[in-house]
Amino acid sequence: MGIAASENRAALHPRPRGITRRRNPRPPSTRPRSILLHRIREREPHGRWIDCRTTLTWPDTLLPPQSEVWGLRVLTLAGLVVAQLVPATHLHHVIGAVLMLTLMAFTEFWIRIDITPMWRRFTVFGITTALLAAAIAVTPMAGIASWAGYMLYASLFTGPPMLLCVAGSCVLMTATQRNGWHNLLDPWWASILCWALNVVIGLAVVAVIDARESTLLRRRELTDELIAERSRNAELQQELLEQARRSGVHDERARLARELHDTVAQGFVAVVTQLQSIDEDDLASSVRDRVENAKALAREGLGEARRAVNALQPLPLAARSLATALQEQLALFSRRHDIAATLRVDGSPRPLVGDDALLRITQESLANVARHSGATQVVTTLTYLDDTLLLDIRDNGRGFTPDETRRCPDGGFGLTAMAERAALINGTLEIEAEPGAGCVISVALPFPASTDCVGTPHSADRAETRR
Repeated sequence: MGIAASENRAALHPRPRGITRRRNPRPPSTRPRSILLHRIREREPHGRWIDCRTTLTWPDTLLPPQSEVWGLRVLTLAGLVVAQLVPATHLHHVIGAVLMLTLMAFTEFWIRIDITPMWRRFTVFGITTALLAAAIAVTPMAGIASWAGYMLYASLFTGPPMLLCVAGSCVLMTATQRNGWHNLLDPWWASILCWALNVVIGLAVVAVIDARESTLLRRRELTDELIAERSRNAELQQELLEQARRSGVHDERARLARELHDTVAQGFVAVVTQLQSIDEDDLASSVRDRVENAKALAREGLGEARRAVNALQPLPLAARSLATALQEQLALFSRRHDIAATLRVDGSPRPLVGDDALLRITQESLANVARHSGATQVVTTLTYLDDTLLLDIRDNGRGFTPDETRRCPDGGFGLTAMAERAALINGTLEIEAEPGAGCVISVALPFPASTDCVGTPHSADRAETRR
């Protein structure tokens, strides 16, 4: 019955096609490994020991990192001082002092050298143990310095090597506590018990410190991951906002293009149609001239409206290079107006955020050449320098005076629009023209030093929408 019920539920609520039920995989264990049982190479010194004690900073650690260095020095000095205060022969005091001073000098030497190789760290352990063992044989209280072994060998080794060195250091502690090597066998079980107690205490201290540091290191890793993830989320959010803005700009441009086409352009078409339907044979010559002027003005207005509609339509440059798009525009221009148009590309082409605006500037320049210049040849040059992209549009037309054109109330808007487009993408536009000498329009667009550039990929869209 249970099987039938489950089949009925499956029939009533079929699983969407393409979706399979999967068990969530078990998350990998993130429990840190203990340095007591495992050798963790990244927790061992790499370089100088004096520089490796800054893995964590105070107050994350129980003591500041440099306290370990000074703790080693203070315990060695304490062993030297206490050994000189206890009763002993003058010769024993001298020998003990020489041995402890040698140990201090050796310590200052090895903490400043590269101890990455394992054999160097074992050499440090061997020489330190030998000097302390000799000092204990002369003056047992010098073995106070061996208490630094808990901290020292837990920082030099991990895993079994660390256990071996800590156990060896505890032998020195036991000899100090038993007041010399000669008392270890009287009774022997007391020495073994004392040594075992020292090992347990030492390993417990190491385990507690290791657990705390491992937790703090893991917390630091998680914090870094969270910060990196937040940065990635901010970048994704910014990208989504940019895509939404870009989509809004394109939609608004398309709406404006439709509005212009359905109102202004269609109105001009109607005006032209009505003017063409007038029977000019019955009109006076003065009226006929005015009708012809009206037709010419209506046709010109219709052409400008269509040009505005075409300019508002988004350019499909995402799948084409700028050189390819320019070549297509020049070929179309040459067929329509019977003007020779060529493209030259110098340097290594590479995409730029202002390619759309450069294409629009080229279209505007070609439109001006067709309407005003009377040119027979147009040469467009793309020059890719190391840090700048140069666009030159040269014609051999009748030329003009740029300043007079800008001052003219009926003209010069195309030149102003091109200059605005260039400025919006952090570029500069220059016009070189003289009457009878043709015209050269030059645009210089710097390549951004980084991804954080002044012009956005669709900064030209804002100008077109605003216009």
